[in-house]
Amino acid sequence: MQKVLKELTYFKERKEGYAESQKTDKERQKLEKEEEEKRLAAEKAEEERLAAIESRRNDLRSALPEEANGKDAKRIALRFADGQSGQRRFDAEQTLADVFNWVDVMFEMEREKIILTTMNGKQSFTWEDSEKTLLDAGITKSTGFRVTFKEDEEEAK
Repeated sequence: MQKVLKELTYFKERKEGYAESQKTDKERQKLEKEEEEKRLAAEKAEEERLAAIESRRNDLRSALPEEANGKDAKRIALRFADGQSGQRRFDAEQTLADVFNWVDVMFEMEREKIILTTMNGKQSFTWEDSEKTLLDAGITKSTGFRVTFKEDEEEAK
């Protein structure tokens, strides 16, 4: 009789264990499915974001004003962390948005994510400052900027 009771106990434990195992397997599968859906949604959102940026760059490329040649033209030189550089002349009445758009189009750096810092470090400009004219921003006849990403600046702090 004890042997039968022991076998029933073992059978009950196996049955409960199997049921628990099935339950955890279903929960795990559900969690994996949710994670896969989140990953796919994030990938799709990133693809859409990149497509929107490319479309914006195409629009900006065609709308980028001609390089200024007048006597009040400001020469902007850029230096990037990877050693790349560039320069262009802008009219004094053009806005910093034109400079940020130029960086975005020509160097494929998202304008909202960069910081332009003068070589002496006294002035920094972000996309939020883009409405200022070069004259109002205090840009001299020839100004050099270091171009960094906002994330790089935050990590340095």
